[in-house]
Amino acid sequence: MPDYRAPGVHVEELTVAGPVAGVGTSTAAFVGPALRGPTGEPVKITNWTQFTDRFGEYINAPRRYLAHAVRGFFDNGGTVAYVVRVGTATRAERTLTDRGTPADPALVVRAREDGPAGNAIKVAVRDAQIVRDAKVLQVKADHANATGSVVTLPSAEAAGQFVAGDLVDVGGTVAQVDRVRGKELVLTAPLAADVQDKTVRTADLQTGQRRFRVDKPRGVERGSVLTLKQGATTESVVVERVSGDVVETAGPLANGYTGATTVTSAEFALDITGPNGVRTFDELSLDPRHSRYFAGLVSSPLVEVTLPEEPGVHAAPGNLPAVLAASPLAGGTADRLDGIEASAYETALAGLERVDDVSIVCVPDAVTLPTVQQKVVEHCERTGDRFAVLDAPDAASPLAEGGVLGRREELTSERGYAALYYPWLMIADPAGRGTLAVPPSGHLAGIYARSDAGQGVHKAPANEPVTGAFGVTRVLDTAGLGELNDAGVNVIQSFAGSARPVVWGARTTAPRHETAWRYVNVRRLFLFIEESLQEGLRWAVFQPNDLSLRKRVERTVSEFLTRVWTDGALFGASAAEAFHVKIDDENNPPAVRDLGRLVVEIGVAPVRPAEFVVVRIGMSQGGSEVREG
Repeated sequence: MPDYRAPGVHVEELTVAGPVAGVGTSTAAFVGPALRGPTGEPVKITNWTQFTDRFGEYINAPRRYLAHAVRGFFDNGGTVAYVVRVGTATRAERTLTDRGTPADPALVVRAREDGPAGNAIKVAVRDAQIVRDAKVLQVKADHANATGSVVTLPSAEAAGQFVAGDLVDVGGTVAQVDRVRGKELVLTAPLAADVQDKTVRTADLQTGQRRFRVDKPRGVERGSVLTLKQGATTESVVVERVSGDVVETAGPLANGYTGATTVTSAEFALDITGPNGVRTFDELSLDPRHSRYFAGLVSSPLVEVTLPEEPGVHAAPGNLPAVLAASPLAGGTADRLDGIEASAYETALAGLERVDDVSIVCVPDAVTLPTVQQKVVEHCERTGDRFAVLDAPDAASPLAEGGVLGRREELTSERGYAALYYPWLMIADPAGRGTLAVPPSGHLAGIYARSDAGQGVHKAPANEPVTGAFGVTRVLDTAGLGELNDAGVNVIQSFAGSARPVVWGARTTAPRHETAWRYVNVRRLFLFIEESLQEGLRWAVFQPNDLSLRKRVERTVSEFLTRVWTDGALFGASAAEAFHVKIDDENNPPAVRDLGRLVVEIGVAPVRPAEFVVVRIGMSQGGSEVREG
């Protein structure tokens, strides 16, 4: 607390916990094969042009649907997506070895694009020097007199050549300067004898010394690798810090140096040769403290340059990449679209787990790979913050044994983290060859985003027209539609008089007995609430677990849920009917607090969709009533 001593009014600004901000709910992730682009790496895009620039357009032979799904997403209201390419293509690369004996890996140069085109890229390594013609600084002054620990020079200008910390030779005795005072050098210790009319100079470098001065310090910085050379004596040191022309090294000098000693730095240069010529990256360092650290300077559309997974053990400058004439990368192979296995999708999904803002996952090319669709459901259940939009097989008889209903059973999610859609959509073939049937998941993800933006995540993404489609592959009758809907398969239906098909289902793949998680909007509403609270309550972690914290958390959560209720997402005539927040001694007994836990119990009443609208018609005649319903 502030120490108030004078009477008066004192104003303090207190930092209070901010309101819980609702997280986004409509960022989609698309996983599948593409014409080009990085494999297994999530790439964020915000429009169709960005997708085509990074991944190419449509794959027609053999037919693949990732591009169609992404286009359908943006056409139907989607705004942000991540794309993860899967495939069998490999990137060309070359490992640059260092200058040690035996040589260790120094850097890895890898083509940014998969495929054999990377094999034509060449890389060369050259020596480079930022500091070329510097020397260890030597200064001297004549006619010096010394008594005790004070050396007097003829002028302040002569004394100004020296700085605190210098080792100086005073008439044959080596001492250290503590400070410069006018025309006097004050030493750290008195001399053994007085000195009259002698020369004072900077002392020769001694073995074990870690400090010296450089006459041309420009380009010398922390992390610089300096080579000292005098005759046949030479060694390299790493700079720990620099102040003006004073250099302090990370380790002691292994040799002593008398007289003129040259100082040069050791860097390297990379030349990347591609179809448009040579791009040079000069004067690079391998020390991350250096301003010319390679990772911050090498930026090429052709390659990425990284450290190896197991770096070498040689000290600088032996760790620098060895000089290499222009040499091609190797190992780039073409994609085999018919050879993509489930393991490739699993790798892509593992990479997608690191992306926090994804809320919808689509795998439009996995219709023939039910194990992949199962992995997507497991991925969503494991992360607990995203929802799978899946495509059913485009079966001619959806109620036949196996087929659509069989796939639905395979994709059961106990807590409703997935939805399955049937049939496929009919769109205009972008290649201009009539019509084309495509899986609906991408279009549905866009409809999710459009519905979220228009009415909120609590509104079921159904009874919505599908933009970009003019029909479906199969129109179901009422009995067939009811059978699929009852099983948890969402039907896309074409109605007479409607120019576009309409999404006519909003169920998850939860088991029939799990009625709490039956509807898509309920599951996604809970994902929204849970993720918002997880991020919005982060401020409470490590706060004192007392009554004050409970009240602050309760107020924060209640305020957020009140906003959710006001938006129409929760059922109830009042906030008290729509939700409750419990954080008291009953769910936070001493044993729980001793474990460092604060338990907040929240109950909400979500709004469920009016899936069946029943109209009861009554006829009143002569005092009697006949009712149908």
